[in-house]
Parts: sequence; C-alpha cells; structure tokens
Amino acid sequence: MASASTPQTPVEGTKDRESPFDIIPTPKSDFEEPQADQYPRTYSNPPTRPVTPSAPRVQEIAEEPIREESQRAPPAPSPTRTRSFFGSRGPRSAPATGEEPKMGDYFTKRRELLNILKSLHSTGIQNELDLPQIVVVGSQSVGKSSLIESMSGLTLPRDTGTCTRCPMECRLQYGQVWSCKISLRFHVDRTGHPLATIRDVPFGSTLYNAQDVERMLRRAQRAILRPELDPTLFTDDSDLHVFGVPLTFSGNCVCIQVEGPNIPDLYFYDLPGIIANVGDGGNEADIRLVEDLAKSYIKKPNCIVLLVISCETDFENQGAGRLVLKDPALRKRTIGVLTKVDRVLTKVDRIEFGGSSKWLRMLRGEDQPLMHGWYCVKQRDLGQLQEGVTWEEARSYETEFFQTTAPWADLDYSQRSRLGSGKLAERLGTILSNLAQQELPGIRKTVNTELTKVNNRLKELTPPKIADPRRVVITLLRDFTKQLSKHIEGIPPMVNPSDPTDTTATGLLHSLNEAYERFRVKLHKTAPQFRPWTTTANVDSQKQKQMLDSAKQDDDAVGLGTTCSLHADEIMDLARRSRTRELPGNYPFSVKERLILESVCQWSDLAQECFTEVKDIVVKHIIRVVEEHFKGYNNGGLKEAVSKITSEQIVKCAKTTSKKIGSLYQSECSPYTQNEQYFLGYKTKMLTRYKVIHQELEGRTNLVTALRAYNASNTNSTGNATQWNYLTNAISNLTYFGITVKAEDFITLLPQHDVTTALDIMAEVRAYFQVAYKRFGDNVPKQIDADFVRGIDGSDDSDGLDVALMSMDLSTEKCMEYLQEPASVIRERTALSGKKQRLEAAQLKLERYYRG
Repeated sequence: MASASTPQTPVEGTKDRESPFDIIPTPKSDFEEPQADQYPRTYSNPPTRPVTPSAPRVQEIAEEPIREESQRAPPAPSPTRTRSFFGSRGPRSAPATGEEPKMGDYFTKRRELLNILKSLHSTGIQNELDLPQIVVVGSQSVGKSSLIESMSGLTLPRDTGTCTRCPMECRLQYGQVWSCKISLRFHVDRTGHPLATIRDVPFGSTLYNAQDVERMLRRAQRAILRPELDPTLFTDDSDLHVFGVPLTFSGNCVCIQVEGPNIPDLYFYDLPGIIANVGDGGNEADIRLVEDLAKSYIKKPNCIVLLVISCETDFENQGAGRLVLKDPALRKRTIGVLTKVDRVLTKVDRIEFGGSSKWLRMLRGEDQPLMHGWYCVKQRDLGQLQEGVTWEEARSYETEFFQTTAPWADLDYSQRSRLGSGKLAERLGTILSNLAQQELPGIRKTVNTELTKVNNRLKELTPPKIADPRRVVITLLRDFTKQLSKHIEGIPPMVNPSDPTDTTATGLLHSLNEAYERFRVKLHKTAPQFRPWTTTANVDSQKQKQMLDSAKQDDDAVGLGTTCSLHADEIMDLARRSRTRELPGNYPFSVKERLILESVCQWSDLAQECFTEVKDIVVKHIIRVVEEHFKGYNNGGLKEAVSKITSEQIVKCAKTTSKKIGSLYQSECSPYTQNEQYFLGYKTKMLTRYKVIHQELEGRTNLVTALRAYNASNTNSTGNATQWNYLTNAISNLTYFGITVKAEDFITLLPQHDVTTALDIMAEVRAYFQVAYKRFGDNVPKQIDADFVRGIDGSDDSDGLDVALMSMDLSTEKCMEYLQEPASVIRERTALSGKKQRLEAAQLKLERYYRG
C-alpha cells in the first residue's frame, strides 16, 4: 500500500505570533566545558576501552568485530554518585560552599512552576487557554515509548506496529517513594465532538510496583477506546467479555502521574505515532485522524514539540519530520531527538558513520537546524527487556555507550552535552519551567477576563420565571395569527432584500401577483391560431410574415400560441362536414364550440399549475413566519404543534380551492357570455382584419392600400388622394340618406368569396376566446386568493387558523412544557457552566500559586 504523503502546508496557528521560546535561555552547561573542579566526571564502570582521537577510533571500530549491546556486562552502580543521573534534587556533585541554597531555590522554583502547569492541565482548561506543554511527536515505531521509559522508568505497552492509540499525559515528579497513579480524561465523545463537561476518572488504585504499570496502561487504553462502557470493567479485564467494536484512535487521554526518588520533574503528552499507511482491513481515514490530532496540539504557540526521529529509517521517510520541520515557526519551539543510534552501527556503517553522517550533521546543527537543537538517546532494546535489564542498568549502559563508542565519544563537549536521556529530560524541564514563568501572568489575566465574560453570558441565559404559562402561550399564538394576517393583507417589502427568494422580505402579495401574471401569459398563449388564407395559396415565407404582422395589429396572440394553426379552407371543410339538417348557408354551432374547446381544454392544467405555484409560495412563507416567531420554543414542542395545526389548515383550504378551480374550468367548457358589446366589437375588428388580409391575397389591394396609407389630416401622406376623395364623397352621400359609415366599412362591400363563412367563424371564435380567457384569467386568481390565501387565517369570515390553534392542548402543565428553553440555549448554558468550573478551578490554583 502506498504511503500517504504529508501535506506541505504550514500548520495553522503557528505563524501568527512570535515564538515565546526565542527568549528562553539555554543552560550554560549545555555549551561550556565545566571547570575541572565543578562537575567531576565519575563513571559507574570504567570504560572498557580508552578513548582515542576521532579518525583512528573510527578505523579501530571498523576493524573490530561487532559486539551486541546485550552481550556487554552491566556496570556496577557507582558508590560515589550523590544523585541519580535523572535526579532533580541538587547538583551532580557536592556544590561549593554557599551555592546550595541557590541551586535548591532553582529546583524548588522549577518544581513549583511545573506543578502549577500540571494543576492547570488537570482542570481541563487547556481547551480554552494555550497552556505551556511538551508534546512528543514521532512517526510509527520510532522509539517514542522507549524514550518515555528512559525518562520515567516505566515499562510501557509494546506491540508490532501502532501501540499508542490515544494521547498519554505523563506527569513526572520527584518523590521519596515510587508510585504511579493512572486516570482517564474524557473531553470528547465517540465522534470527536467536545463534551460539555470534562470527566477525570481514576483508573484502579495507586501502583507501587513498576512492573504492574504496563498491564494497567493496556487496560486504560482499552477503556479510552470504548468510552460507552464503565471504566471499572477494564481494571480486571471484564471488558473482554463485552461485545463491541472499539475505536481505532481517540482524542481522550490516559493520564499517568509518576513519583519517585530518581524521577525528573517533567510534564508532557505522548501522541500516537504518525502513520503512513494502514494494514489490510484498516481504515484509511485513521491516517488523517492521527495527523489532525497531532496538528491540534502542535499548532498552539505555547507547545514545545519533542520531535522523535529514528536513525534506523531514512529521515525523508518519517512523516512526523515533514509535519513539523516544514514550518519555520515550529522549528523555533522544537527539540529534536535521535533514537536507535546504536542500531545503525553495522560493520559497514562503522566506516560511513563518520563526520559526514547526516545524523551527526543534525546533532551539530548543520542539517535540519532547530532553535533548541538535537539530542541523541539510547534505550533498552528488545533483548535487554527480555533479559530483565533494569532502568538503572539501562541508564548506565547509555552513559557508557556514549562515553566509549565512536563517533559519540569523540565529539566535543558542547555536542556531548546533548547525549543521553537524562540531559534531554533536564533540558526539557528547564525550557518548560522558563516558558511557564513567562506565560503565567498572561494566563492569569486571561483566566480572569474569560471568567468575567462567562459569568456575564450566564446571567443573560438565566431561565425566565413564568407566573402564568397558559397566558404566555395564548399570547404567542394570537400574536402569530395577527402577524400572519398582516402578511396576507400585504406589508411593505424591504428595500434591496438580501435574499430575493425570501417572501417575508420581498412581500408575499408581490410574489403571488407575479405567479398570477405568469398564469395569464400562459393562458393567452392558448389563443386560436387562425390563418385567413387557404393552404393552397401561393404564399412564400416573406409574404406570410407580412400577413402575420398585419394580423398582430388586432390579435397580439398570433404566433405565440400552443394551439395548432388552422387555415380558412380547413375551417370551411370542418363547417361543411359538420352540417346535419341545417338550411343552405347555415352551419351548426358545434363547429364554433369545437374550435373554442381546442383552447379551453388546456386551461385545467394551467389553472392547477398556477395554484400549485401559489401554494408553494404561501407554504414557504408561513414556514418562515413560524420559524421566526417560535424560534425559541422548539424544545418543548410548541413550534412543532403550531406547525402541525397550520399544515392541517393549509391542506383543508387547498382541497376546497382545488375543487372550486375545477368547477370554474367545467363552466368554461360550455361557451357562454353576456358581454355582448366587447364580444361583437372584437368580432367586427377581427373579421375586418381577416378580410383585409384575404383581399390582399386576392389582388384587390387598391382600396386596402388607400385606406391604410392615406391620412387626410396629413399632407405628407403617401396614399392615393383621388381614391380618398372618392371615399369621402361616398361617405357624405350616404350621410344624406341618414347612413353613417367609416372608410374602413367599405371593405365589407367587397365581393363575397367561398371562404367568407370561414372568416366569420374564425372571427367569432377568436372574439369569444378573448372574452373567456380574460374572465378565466381573473376568476382563478380570485378564487385562489379568497379560498386559499385568505382562507388560511379566516379572512373570508370562515374558521381560520386562529380558531384551529385554540384546539391545542392549552392546559397549564402542557403550556409549561411548551415553554421549555431551546435546546441550543440549554447546551450553551451547560457548556458555559462547565467552562466556568474549569476557569474557577484554574483561577483558584493560580491565586494559591501567587500567594505562595
């Protein structure tokens, strides 16, 4: 499986702030050779071979057979050592007179600083504040657990592949008697979301035998990976009999507190190793999960990163190195540790592992430089663990290894000061305590400020005291119906609404009117499409366009319709075929009725489509009003109850409206009108227009052209003045006989032709459509508005929503339930209460520290 590459972008939050570690001083002993009488060099066992200069020594080692570490006899403890290599009490040798109080005060002060850090972390306040902390980061199987063992004296769980599957908080502290306490800290749920209240659960009793720690840590980690079970089940392995699927990794912590006479004062987190791939059946998401967990720790400006790199694997293949060292800001607060330095010394490597080795260049700061440099450590290998080599013996082996093995023994003092777990632990303790001393005043101020903010917010979230819950609920319901009535009657819209689809801002009636207008346009497109010429007429496309343009002067639906076009000869043919026993020259009314229904049959779907659109607009509008009015009353079911009854009212009104729209359509299926004046007037206009177009096709264009082009009131008119004079005289002469006519009326005097009846039918059908479509286009929106829009709140004097809402259960007990606080408010108050407890605990510990 291919390894997952680490993203090459800086970790968030690491460049926004100048590193506080820039001003942390480096202990003088790390860089200067001590005076001869200051720290006398003592050995637990004399070196087995003398130390010689670098080049001869490398050659000598290259020629010697390789001795395995496990083959060396453990050195006897030194009786002259006044203090363990890892002891934090006093100097390494007897101090000069007058220096003891000074060194004692230093270690006491450092221990106090580390103790206050431990206390603050125990409150869980690190989720709100950036507390100084050390985080151990490394790739899978680089020896992180062995490094922690070498600093703490613990035996940690070991497995092939990934062993650490949750963060481990390690608190190391000097004590007269060795002891170990284990606890579990739950601050996220199974899905990784933060808990409102952090739980610290003691796990088992205090341990006084270091050999018991490994077993209990395995159990503790199982408890973290199965947070749904009682932690006490894991202390005796009872959990192994409970079916369930554990998490692969978790953000919750196993907390270890170790005290002992040889334990350094130190506090750090050990994170799961960065993984590049997963095995068969593994979850690819775990790669990202572990990396994100590491990022969540190291992105904090006050986090000291302890980067563990194995010399057994190429540096470029270790994802943790890429994760940390790609960011210059992280380099300023990172300490590098090289592990497994003894395992690279194969027979070939003894020659190559010289001054040009990458690992030595890193130690000297020539490659991958860090602000606090690199350290080298040597831990117990698997063979030594199986042989039962003790922690103290391993410390002696490590000291002897670096003092007698090239190239380490040949380094100058400033570099030798970075060899060994003890020097690393001492340096970490110094950096952490210095950082704590620098940051504590700001932390104290932040705690006080945050606590004030939390208290003020909790006051705002204090639950209201309700004397008469029934009255409150009834008032809410009445205010809601009044507000809805205003929206239905029409309220002014907002200027430049941010959301054009929000009808509460754009105006409900405006949106409804737009829907009605779209319905009218679609209805108009169903107009009959008549062509007042025959299908056999010699009409080219240009001529047809001219005639259609002429027809549009009196019929704006020409060319827009969804109805099939019919020519004059087709209408005439239909009329002839429809005759039964009528007298010659008469045609049945069913011809006109059939042509009318060709358009009307499309109206039912259009009307229902209009109603559906209006209903959707109204429903969405009412939902918005309900959400806004009852947004604080969802937890007790009030909003749900109102929504249910409102929905029932909408469904009832919708059924009534749909039936009435159906009745309107059925009435239009039988042609009928009393609008005689409009009907006859439109018929005359259309008939004249049809005849004009037909006469043009017949070649009788002189009179038509004169009537169209000449205007007696305009001297620039292009018409024929002579023809116009003839028409004027004819009109005057007819007036003498009491007959009043207009110039256009002379078109009716043109000779009859075989499609005259068809033109009359076409004009009458088109005139009736104009009457009927306007009537239906008004009646449908009117019916929807009366029975549905106004019917919802009872604006039409029927039982509306206000009456329906009074059918709810309005007993005092139910109203108290309705008025329960929103879940969001309860969650916020719970979270703030937990935060307040943590802040108060941190504040108390800080005040005690500053009071001494």
